[in-house]
Amino acid sequence: MPSHPSAPHGSAGATNLGFLLLGVALAIGLVASSIVVSRGLERIKLAGDKITVKGYAEEKVVSDAGTWRGTVTVRASDMQAGYRELEADTARVLELLRSVAGEAAGGASVSPVASRPQFETGPGGAPTGRVMGYELERTFELSSPDVALIGRVAAGASGLISEGVSINSWPPQFFYNDLNAVKVRLIGAATRDSQQRAEQFAEGSGVTVGALRSASQGVFQITRPNSTETADYGSYDTTTVEKVVKAVVTVEYSVARE
Repeated sequence: MPSHPSAPHGSAGATNLGFLLLGVALAIGLVASSIVVSRGLERIKLAGDKITVKGYAEEKVVSDAGTWRGTVTVRASDMQAGYRELEADTARVLELLRSVAGEAAGGASVSPVASRPQFETGPGGAPTGRVMGYELERTFELSSPDVALIGRVAAGASGLISEGVSINSWPPQFFYNDLNAVKVRLIGAATRDSQQRAEQFAEGSGVTVGALRSASQGVFQITRPNSTETADYGSYDTTTVEKVVKAVVTVEYSVARE
């Protein structure tokens, strides 16, 4: 088989020289860029410039109030017949509230009856204007500081479906009433956290953290435990009894040469 000719020695020498020159150029460039960066950092230190950091804090809370809502809906061809059926379902819901909530059931609110005519639809889904029946509904609401009680009411109301009561039992909502006090504590804790972060950034940099120049508060996130959920305008999860309140602050500190 024919052999491939080997590269001339002169060509290999030129290639090695090229690599050497490229390495020298890169080294010079790195040295020059490091000088520029170091001088820039020195100007910041000498000018006593600023450092901006974010501070974070969170606190666990347990809801101290809850609300349950349920809506009973009936449909009938006759308004009077629908109303009688709705009254029977209303009595059943109130009976449940009394059996589960006891005296607290007296605080339940019951809305007036809302009724809507149901119109016949013709070919293609167009309404004909003829009333075929009526839909009547009534909403119930119970609030209590006993969050466990609210959970039991919600579970019991859902069980009414098996008894023929057409009820939509909404998921219970849970709240924490003293959020303002928590927010104040979190702002202080987040600010202290920001100072620690600034000092960590400054450590070994030849600067010391000085006075606080400015601070801005971010939105509060009230989430389920172990949740990473966030929202631009803040969030408030009401589905869980236990919650985590999170706060972020952005703080600007002055820095000076040591």
